[in-house]
Amino acid sequence: MANSISIVNETDTLEGEFSQLQAVLPLQFYGARRGTSEIEPLRHLMVAMLVDAVRCFQAKFERRKPGMRQEFAEVRSWIFSDEDDGPFSFRTVCDALEIDAEAVRKGLVRWAAKRLAGGKPPMIRRTTLPARRISA
Repeated sequence: MANSISIVNETDTLEGEFSQLQAVLPLQFYGARRGTSEIEPLRHLMVAMLVDAVRCFQAKFERRKPGMRQEFAEVRSWIFSDEDDGPFSFRTVCDALEIDAEAVRKGLVRWAAKRLAGGKPPMIRRTTLPARRISA
């Protein structure tokens, strides 16, 4: 019995990370997962950015007005840029949404080729959604 008391007393004198009680939060083990309320608003923003970019690319493809040509040039530059210079670069957005960035680019190139050949390829259209009530 005295032997077990001396063992307990010896562990009380240890100094280090295991000598003090520490709370471990689940977030320390598991990062933000898909479908969690923490990451969903960011995903919605990224989806909206990508859809708006494709819509702008298609709608302003053959426009002649300088303002529309400028918007087209900006969105084309964003989509076809390989620079990964921030959290909202095209490649980062596609990676976060688990979308193949090269497939999107190739699809837009094919769409543009059909459009230039005189065809009427399908476009992403803006749809009106019914307003949702936000309750407190």
